[in-house]
Amino acid sequence: MRSQCMPAPGSTVEIAAGIHWLRMPMPGDLGHINLWLIEDDGGYTLIDTGLPAPVCTGVWEQLEATLLRTRPLRRILLTHLHPDHMGCAGWLQQRHGLPVRMAARALPVAQRMIEGLSATERAANNAYLAAHGMSDAETVTEALSAARMGDAIFRMPEVRSPLRHGEIVDIGRWAFEVIETDGHAVAHQGFFSSDPAVLISGDQVLPTISPNISLSAAHWGQDPLGQFLESLDLLERLPEETLVLPSHGRPFRGLRARTSDLRDHHRAHLEQLRMRIATPQSAYALMPAMFGRRLIGFHRMLGLHECIAHLEHLVRRGEAVREHGTDGAYLYRQAV
Repeated sequence: MRSQCMPAPGSTVEIAAGIHWLRMPMPGDLGHINLWLIEDDGGYTLIDTGLPAPVCTGVWEQLEATLLRTRPLRRILLTHLHPDHMGCAGWLQQRHGLPVRMAARALPVAQRMIEGLSATERAANNAYLAAHGMSDAETVTEALSAARMGDAIFRMPEVRSPLRHGEIVDIGRWAFEVIETDGHAVAHQGFFSSDPAVLISGDQVLPTISPNISLSAAHWGQDPLGQFLESLDLLERLPEETLVLPSHGRPFRGLRARTSDLRDHHRAHLEQLRMRIATPQSAYALMPAMFGRRLIGFHRMLGLHECIAHLEHLVRRGEAVREHGTDGAYLYRQAV
């Protein structure tokens, strides 16, 4: 690892040979997302793009007048479909005529996210949140819908050649294997080079926090927490000395120690929830047991989705039972 100096917004730090760390600002608790510019045929391949918001497009406009004047963008690879990762992809593609690649399974989900929910889908989502104990679900979802980014920036990129799990992508001196996993997002993709060992991990492995593991109405019946834990099995096969380039926080080494921490984190959440359902409770009522604080805004919905994901994992393991309360809402209790 060449440097741990944190780049200022609008500038880069070379973190490994030909791999430049761009720290893009974003609003909210995280405050930033890490993007990666990799030297490629006199230009750069860009991995992830930042939020579709002026705080990010302003940085891109600065870079177009400086760094990218002599070494332009050649293509964009996307780790996954969340707005902080793909939000500027369509906008950059239009400005620079770039190919954009991401997982095929992610494309329809990304399209629906960008278009927004239909009236029918909003009603189904509100009913889902209410069924899990959120009494003001309609107010919350309407507020979030009103806060969506403007269409002038947030648009679906054209993806002619999707990225495939196991594919080798040559970028300059680097040969990256695409590693596709689920849990945090549908068809999340990381990029691993074996020589030297570097993993561009997206959100799947972060240095100090766990990514959100949500079970939303659209994915009801799935087991995202189980999928996430399975992804750790896959990543633990990589060399321990791998340099991990995450989407949030600082680059780090010690991949297996970090995946072990993540397992312990979710194991503790599961046990906290299991102990709290000696008497039947809704997922919404159980959120304080997971987070230990009051969540507001978008975080409240994400928190509920994550609590549901953990409870449904307990159901799958035979440690909890989901049943209907007297009002028809879902309640969870310990399995006998």
